[in-house]
Amino acid sequence: MVDSVKNYGIAGVSTTLELGKQGAKIDGSNSDVISFKANDDSLENVVIADGTEDSHAVSKSQFDVAVKDKINHKSITVDYNDTVVAVGTPVANTKILKTIVEATTNWPSSNSTTEITVGDTSDNDRLFSGFDPSAQGSQLSNYTFSDSSTVVRAYVTTGGATGGTAKVTVVFTGQID
Repeated sequence: MVDSVKNYGIAGVSTTLELGKQGAKIDGSNSDVISFKANDDSLENVVIADGTEDSHAVSKSQFDVAVKDKINHKSITVDYNDTVVAVGTPVANTKILKTIVEATTNWPSSNSTTEITVGDTSDNDRLFSGFDPSAQGSQLSNYTFSDSSTVVRAYVTTGGATGGTAKVTVVFTGQID
């Protein structure tokens, strides 16, 4: 019996290429995406080496190092009657550079007890306090979260306000999930 057949007239292979009998597949049936799949058609993770040239793909660890010190921002919107709204969870060694709170709509009947602070459960105003519904406020924070278990939150105290929304923006290096 013949174990292999040589066919030098082959113009290409199918859009789906199986690697070994009942093995993983490389699926190119979508012209915009090449997928790596298990034999049950579920997507597979692909392991690659670290890139060494500008045109190479990079591993996640290379990417994480490259973006670690880049300045990013994350924004949420809070309403006058919210109490606590999560901004996100910083990964270890994420540094909060600045926190900005600005009223995006009018806060009618707000008074001296109307407040938005930004912080965590250990210190509700660690990153920001002193909300003024008539002006944008910002504070330099320069606070580094040492672990990944702390959630940054906006704390809203309605006071006399009968309406209003505000945008809370945290500027940071690192990552907030």
